[in-house]
Amino acid sequence: MEVIIKAENLVKVYRSEGDEVVALKGVNLELTAGEFSLLMGASGSGKSTLLHILGTLDRPTEGRVLYRGRDLFALPEGELAKFRNRKVGFVFQFHYLINELTLLENVMAPLLVGGFPRDEAAVRAEEVLKRVGLGHRLSHRPFEVSGGEKQRTAVARALVTEPEVVLADEPTGNLDSQTARSVVELMRELNRELGTTFLIATHNSELESFADKVYFIKDGVIL
Repeated sequence: MEVIIKAENLVKVYRSEGDEVVALKGVNLELTAGEFSLLMGASGSGKSTLLHILGTLDRPTEGRVLYRGRDLFALPEGELAKFRNRKVGFVFQFHYLINELTLLENVMAPLLVGGFPRDEAAVRAEEVLKRVGLGHRLSHRPFEVSGGEKQRTAVARALVTEPEVVLADEPTGNLDSQTARSVVELMRELNRELGTTFLIATHNSELESFADKVYFIKDGVIL
């Protein structure tokens, strides 16, 4: 299988007022095309830090992240921003939807940021919302829908740019167990249907049955 993203010896140190916290301690990891993987660990184990670095939302103190063999952090900031917008989708524990916008407009947002014409962005956003079962909620605002529907909208927003990789950080952390399972089932279905690579950070061991591969992280080290 083709390796899409490869982490090499990632170290992340946070420094504040003379104190040091080592969040990652030489992490190595490979994501292959079409893989549906979990990154499991307790709170504070380094899951979020690793996902943020893999998606270039943060920079490592040491080490490299390669995308199809290309060193991402050697790119100019403008190229890095394009990579984040076009190649990677993000889903977070908190959906971060904008209450003043409809679900359709929330999902359109990454396309508009990427320079798509508004009409084309609307068509693509509607298609992906229908794909996640929200075609009947296009004109609703986030405060008018359920928690599960908010998170499905967040998944749609992550997928609307047709990224190769989706990184999800505790995407079911605020959901009840039944809704959480339905959201993960949706992501697994989309993974199989679209071939999108998923890496989901979670502490929920019940989700292991969905995964092709499970990485365990503890105290900043992949076990």
